[in-house]
Amino acid sequence: MENRIINTEKTLFGFALASRQYAILNHLVPSILACILFIFIIAIDIGVVFRHYKDNDPIWASLTIFFMYLPAIGSFIIITTDGDYWPEPENGMTSDNLLWLYHKVFGFLFFPVYNIWRFAERIFWSIEAIRSNVDETVYEALTKAIEYRVIELYVFLQAYLHCLPQVLLQLHILMRHNSDIAKESKITQALCIILNLSKVAVTTTYYQRFRAQKLTGTQYPWLKKKKLIRTRAVSDFSHEDQVMLRKSNLSQKRVIEKQQNTLDDISRLYDIQPEVVKERRRSSDIYLEPEPASNEINGSTVITDNTYDEVEFRHNNPPTLNDETKNPHTSSYSAYKARFSSMLGFNPSTIPNSSISNFNIKRVTYIKGLQEDDMAGRTISFLWWFTFLLGRVLAISAFGYFFMKACIWLLISHVIIVIAVLFYDVKTDNIKRDKSVFFLFIGVIYIFCIIEFKIRFKKTNLIYMLYFGLTYLENIIMCLIWYCFEIESLETDYWYRYIFYAIVASTIFSISSMTFYHILNKPKSVQIRVET
Repeated sequence: MENRIINTEKTLFGFALASRQYAILNHLVPSILACILFIFIIAIDIGVVFRHYKDNDPIWASLTIFFMYLPAIGSFIIITTDGDYWPEPENGMTSDNLLWLYHKVFGFLFFPVYNIWRFAERIFWSIEAIRSNVDETVYEALTKAIEYRVIELYVFLQAYLHCLPQVLLQLHILMRHNSDIAKESKITQALCIILNLSKVAVTTTYYQRFRAQKLTGTQYPWLKKKKLIRTRAVSDFSHEDQVMLRKSNLSQKRVIEKQQNTLDDISRLYDIQPEVVKERRRSSDIYLEPEPASNEINGSTVITDNTYDEVEFRHNNPPTLNDETKNPHTSSYSAYKARFSSMLGFNPSTIPNSSISNFNIKRVTYIKGLQEDDMAGRTISFLWWFTFLLGRVLAISAFGYFFMKACIWLLISHVIIVIAVLFYDVKTDNIKRDKSVFFLFIGVIYIFCIIEFKIRFKKTNLIYMLYFGLTYLENIIMCLIWYCFEIESLETDYWYRYIFYAIVASTIFSISSMTFYHILNKPKSVQIRVET
């Protein structure tokens, strides 16, 4: 994790930051603001519960309390049912497991205290990083500040299981029962809507391209300890004596780079195949190409191109050249073999077959990842998502007030369309049965916002354009229908006119901030080497 801190680009609007400045802007300030926001959300929700009971609405008060505990319930179930989180999952209910379970039950019942303790740790280590004048000490303190904690799963679920349903519930109450609610209750509910919507915007800002940022080293904040150990074990794998073979572009010829003069001479003997034939060849055919080998030849052969697929293998002894390794696309294999043998001074057929076992063939892929946002990028992205979410929830709530059934069918159609596009676009084709609940959860989230979480988009720009085009179109159609045909029949039509103007203003501001973010603040993309 310390490497992640060191390798992170420390800039703000393109200007380099010192280590202490980076610690202040990207760790201390966000931790303090997040802690204040969490305290305000819990306090205002308790105030809403109190006002509902005072207005003789126990049902609304009970629903408000249920939404407050829903992310804690979800995180508790996920953690306790996953064996990787338990200290000794294979030994039954030992004393360590029992103590761990008591700790999780306590955290579930008193989740506000547990979460504030998390913020206190992050603020403490951020201050320790600022106090230090040595970069190594700063990095160590920041590493402790962002250590993986199980409570982070609750923080993620809070946005979509607590805050988002809370916003919709309070909007529904204000629109349906406006005349029966006291003025103090209306003010409390309005503050509840703004604060909870801010939390949703913050979480969406962090996870909007999380899957792409995960490729550059960012991990889930609640990462399991056992999985972290496995990840580190894989990352420490050595890559010595590598030979890489990449597919070339259809518009390019194969380019052979040599590091020694002997290999330069042998490269003239390679049979360069037409591009169409070469693209049809399986990777196993490419492995069978005769490779020049000798105990004196230690250089690596690299056939490069502009794609991001390559085949990597290791060897300690020269490969065998026999009848089974004939290139099916080379007609003059016998002559080639004789010339090849005379040049190297030995007969390739005399090489023992046991050398084949020294090959460790693997496929290497180059994929694009994203760096993390800086403080400026997160601020602009937060404004973009807050205004977008505000217009979205207002449009859905107002349309649902007039046409509830049509609103439900519209949202169901939206989920089906978005999930269908994502199933077609995601990088993996394997959808496990135990992830069906997750895809249902992510489909509900995509009604209001889009996050690259657990799935990675192939065509990110196209997905974003289609998603925002669809949601903006839905918002406009929903607003125009009730604004043109239903608003004149309302006694309190001025409130809905304000809602209409707020939706229009939010849409304009969200488009402007989104454009500003993608032009000036979007993090750079990097190429990541992945072995499969």
